[in-house]
Amino acid sequence: MPLSDREQQILSEIESQLANEDSKFVKRIRRTPASLGRVRLRYAIVGLVLGLFMLLAIAINPWGPFVAFAGFVLMLVSAVAAGNQLKTLGEDRDSNLGGQLKGGFSRYMEGRRHPDGDGEG
Repeated sequence: MPLSDREQQILSEIESQLANEDSKFVKRIRRTPASLGRVRLRYAIVGLVLGLFMLLAIAINPWGPFVAFAGFVLMLVSAVAAGNQLKTLGEDRDSNLGGQLKGGFSRYMEGRRHPDGDGEG
């Protein structure tokens, strides 16, 4: 049920008063699950890159095999975490990134199924 104009006005007044009184709380509340998901996705990508460098350490370090194995495990965990975050962002229709990924992939697959537009592949 949508809010009436009066209710929206009251709500915006309450929001502005809260922002004036406790700005730290407002900043913390404005973080959406999608923005937290993007942060986790960035950490997963950093983990993938760091794991790759650790994997390449096998050539220059006497402890190389151990560091390389740890890098492989880090890359594996980061890849799983990134996949889960992309799936979560894809399911969230309010997320711009998730909607673009899901919509773009759907359009791509639809174009591959019906390349001529005649309904037959």
